[in-house]
Amino acid sequence: MFKKMIFLLVLFTLLTAGCTEKDSTTISTSDGEGDVDISFNVPEGSENEWCPVGMTVDIANPQTFEIISMEIVGIETVDGVEMCKSFIDPNTDGMNAKMTYMFSEDGETVEWMYYDANGNIIWQMSVKDGTMTMTDMAGNVNSYDLT
Repeated sequence: MFKKMIFLLVLFTLLTAGCTEKDSTTISTSDGEGDVDISFNVPEGSENEWCPVGMTVDIANPQTFEIISMEIVGIETVDGVEMCKSFIDPNTDGMNAKMTYMFSEDGETVEWMYYDANGNIIWQMSVKDGTMTMTDMAGNVNSYDLT
């Protein structure tokens, strides 16, 4: 599941960076679980922006037919880096959790936070300056050098 989520977030970043011109596309996952249908809507006039506020992306799970929805809500500065911020609603049965995903224009800085139904951060992952840092809800921190 974690691998698939990272793959989808990379794809989402490509879509928001303007690397595709279509309104929707279908891709195949490498794990044999079937095709993933991805639809997105870019607001008129923001097609060439690196962070098109109001852009939505819906990703359908081919097995459960649940849809993960993402929406870009704006630019936020984190530790001096301008980041495009999106909210993600996993729409998963039994989960009221939400996620935020932020990325810099060059894609070098990323922050991903997973919240429970009460708004508490239960998992956080960030990549900055070649280091990936992951923090779980117990406060355990793991860092990895990506260079």
